[in-house]
Amino acid sequence: MNPIKYECPHCHDILSGDDSTSGRQVKCPKCQAVMVVPQTTAGGEPQTARLIGKSGGGVPDALDGSVQESEIFKLSPVARAFPGQILLSVILMGLGVFIALHARDYSWPKWAPLVPLAPGLLLLLLVWIQRFSHGYRLTNQRLFIRDGWLAKNVNELELYRVEDVRVDQGILQRLLGYGTITVLAADVTTPQVRLIGISKPMAIKEMIRTQYRAARKREGVRPAEFMQSPNPSQTRATVGEPSSPAEPRKT
Repeated sequence: MNPIKYECPHCHDILSGDDSTSGRQVKCPKCQAVMVVPQTTAGGEPQTARLIGKSGGGVPDALDGSVQESEIFKLSPVARAFPGQILLSVILMGLGVFIALHARDYSWPKWAPLVPLAPGLLLLLLVWIQRFSHGYRLTNQRLFIRDGWLAKNVNELELYRVEDVRVDQGILQRLLGYGTITVLAADVTTPQVRLIGISKPMAIKEMIRTQYRAARKREGVRPAEFMQSPNPSQTRATVGEPSSPAEPRKT
């Protein structure tokens, strides 16, 4: 059996195997997507896909501007990202049911159960609105951020401009398995993007990291060097744009 390497078409992770799996459907261990392993001839050359050589940092060896834009994931905040509102709504609705069952025993009016029940239902409605008022979509070229429910506002960020990705998780968030992802970019209109209420945030962060590293290589962008400057606004250089040369000191 001859060892082969191939690229996942969804998350662009580099996978290893042997030619016995050629033409079979396998599941990517990173993004869990199903793909077909490229078939190889007797000489070991691929027929339907390019074999991938060794690459540093999990970035594909050859990426060019002809790569078509494909969707990596599409997410919304999970319901458990609003535990306080959900817990309070459950308590209020439980109180409403209790009042409805014992209204006759205490001679309460028929509308008494609505006093706690209505706010409980309203809180659940607010959770639903908050979930679907935010949407995040990642492709191999751009990150889209949608805000709003009735009136929608969509921003997009070119991945080659991304500088760093950070995950924030408190104790409760770690227990419930969600967190907030912050994407920092060298972009004037969108210098920072926050993805709130994301399930499995570390896995999503790695997907974004893989895609922006691949986008940088595809666009020929190298990380800028950070140099100290007397002006704090000039401390962080813009990715992909060389800083202006320093003026000569006058004597």
